[in-house]
Amino acid sequence: MNHLSGNRMSFTSSAAAIPSTYARATLESPDQVHLHAHLPFQDESDPQDADAGMGAVQFAATDGHPLHGHWFVPQHRATHAVAVMAPATGVPQRYYHAFARWLAARGYAVLCFDYRGMGARGASGRTGMREWVRHDLSGALACARARSTQNDPHLPVLWVGHSLGGNGLPLVQGLEHINAAITLGSQFGYWGLWPRGWHRQVTRVFYGRWVPLCVRLTGRLPGWALGGGEALPAAAAMDWSRWGMSPGYFRDDPACAGWYQPDQFQGHMQLWSIDDDKTFGPADAVDALAACFGQSGGQVERLHLHPRAVGRKAVGHFGVFQRAAQAQIWPLVLKHIEAKVPLLRPSAGIAA
Repeated sequence: MNHLSGNRMSFTSSAAAIPSTYARATLESPDQVHLHAHLPFQDESDPQDADAGMGAVQFAATDGHPLHGHWFVPQHRATHAVAVMAPATGVPQRYYHAFARWLAARGYAVLCFDYRGMGARGASGRTGMREWVRHDLSGALACARARSTQNDPHLPVLWVGHSLGGNGLPLVQGLEHINAAITLGSQFGYWGLWPRGWHRQVTRVFYGRWVPLCVRLTGRLPGWALGGGEALPAAAAMDWSRWGMSPGYFRDDPACAGWYQPDQFQGHMQLWSIDDDKTFGPADAVDALAACFGQSGGQVERLHLHPRAVGRKAVGHFGVFQRAAQAQIWPLVLKHIEAKVPLLRPSAGIAA
């Protein structure tokens, strides 16, 4: 059922199958961004480092494996919500620290972390993407929930997923405890969902030929083979390769069959695609991820951003978390989710 309001479209889908297209609200002009950037929920002043404290944390994945991260917490205001910053494939947690500080300065306690075998711990060939999306993401959610209930059981939880960090949500244990979710460039990764022509064929070769070849020659997937980022463990790279070649993506993996429960999600989800992100997060593939949650009790909202709407020539897959995005994109994304989830607004939160 669709609900139209101003320049936004929010809806709850009841379709069980993955459609080729999914209704999207598209932000193309600066006027649309101006409309949403002045919702009266958050202070828009630039945060200083003193506004957010940072502390290292070790916590357990749901299979007991130790994970390493950092908490960013407000220093001069009450904490009114807890957020998980779930990283993309091959991207270390430090890439998100600026965003986490910014979010903490606005009243969120933010957990950043590395998947096992990544970051300072280095790549381990035995680490699979299955473990990342099930046990590591689920462990991060459990850690965030533990913090949210220290002083009050009603402190809301916000999930911020970049690429894999949102891609893996259908397999996360405890989805019913997420009040709100934002995904940026997160997609259902089957190669056939990429735009016809060059992008689709390159994606097919990447999954089917390039990844297996690099793993066979080097014992891992080097960062340069991804176009940047950290090397992936061999097992994780091969999981990714198999999923990307399968129309059902991780749903076709027998090891993941019992984990796939997107129907458990009861919150409000906003999935963002970026118009110039056709290599990693094309709009149709983001639509397909949104459709995974069609049978959930939550609300699913699809948003599509053109770089010109935020005064940029390019944003792409990684630009949404660069410091250059702080002035326009970060406030825009946060205001959209706070507008739909009153629990996330500072006046509704309870100090932690």
